Amino acid sequence: MSHDLVVLGTDPSGDDASRTGAHDLLAEAGTVFAFPQAESTALFYAEAWRVEPVTPRDAVARIGAWAAAGPADAAVLLVGGDPAGDAALGAVLDGLARTAPALRVRIAEGSRVAPPHRSPLIG
Repeated sequence: MSHDLVVLGTDPSGDDASRTGAHDLLAEAGTVFAFPQAESTALFYAEAWRVEPVTPRDAVARIGAWAAAGPADAAVLLVGGDPAGDAALGAVLDGLARTAPALRVRIAEGSRVAPPHRSPLIG
């Protein structure tokens, strides 16, 4: 059985990710794995019980265990910034390719979510 993992990044500029489908990917994912710098963004868009904090050091083992457990739903891995420029993500994806070959991983090109921004309350 193969499972799907979609990799998303965060966009600190605050651009609207709804037009790229990133919000939909987070809403539909059964599990959202989040690197430390993206955890608050994940918690803003997904219920806390679906968010699994991971570090680049333990991500291969934790995501591999998720895939081995046989979930029917897809998961998202949310990283800080642009996934294409994240060296730690590259190492995680290499590790997953070796340890969980049935896992289908897709980096969602151009799909990044904006972290929550604080705004003053208007009285």
